[in-house]
Amino acid sequence: MGENVGITTLIGWLFYSSPLGVLLLPVVAYFNGKRRKELQRSKDREQFYREYRELLSAVSGALENGLSVENGFREAERTLDMLYGRECCIKSSVHALNHKVAVRMPVEQAFLEFAQEYPYEEVLEFAQIFQFGKRMGGDYLKNLRKTITKMEESIEVKQEIETNLAEKRLELRVMMAMPIGIIAYIRLTSPDFLQPIYHNVLGYGVMSACLLVYAGCIYLGKRIIEIQV
Repeated sequence: MGENVGITTLIGWLFYSSPLGVLLLPVVAYFNGKRRKELQRSKDREQFYREYRELLSAVSGALENGLSVENGFREAERTLDMLYGRECCIKSSVHALNHKVAVRMPVEQAFLEFAQEYPYEEVLEFAQIFQFGKRMGGDYLKNLRKTITKMEESIEVKQEIETNLAEKRLELRVMMAMPIGIIAYIRLTSPDFLQPIYHNVLGYGVMSACLLVYAGCIYLGKRIIEIQV
């Protein structure tokens, strides 16, 4: 709430030089809340894939060492605990998976239920492939290792793209701050320069149009760089 009030106060001071800017609080609260939710979802997604990659790597390493898939997931749980500790977002799900296997649930079914807890299509698809391969028999461990390797490569590409996009997001934040900084600088150093556009209907209309254009540019910039990978 404090952040919303701060943003609304800044808009009221820069664009209207009037406490009437507080009328924009509901609009600011809505869009800022939506922005924060999207940011949190992005952080959660990045953290999940980082930990999921470690999970697959640990399982793959266990298979390379001749361990079973069941033991591979147990090793993966210990690996995640060492790497992330309590901050691990998938630790409880992996622990639940291992518990289900310990009480005689097939590992492929337990892994499918693990995948269904998260809204990531490729994770569910991999779990379904794993389940199908286990049922078909044959040299499924060899095929599983190959599939895990491909999944790891795919996740690595996602992380590289996210790293490159982080630079563009920083550039966008700088560009977003520049118009506000310029208006604030003029208001602080030459307050009389902007005085004719305040406290009159025409001025309010002009500044409202400028605010809408500014918001539209921010929205367009976010749409350009926010590539779902």
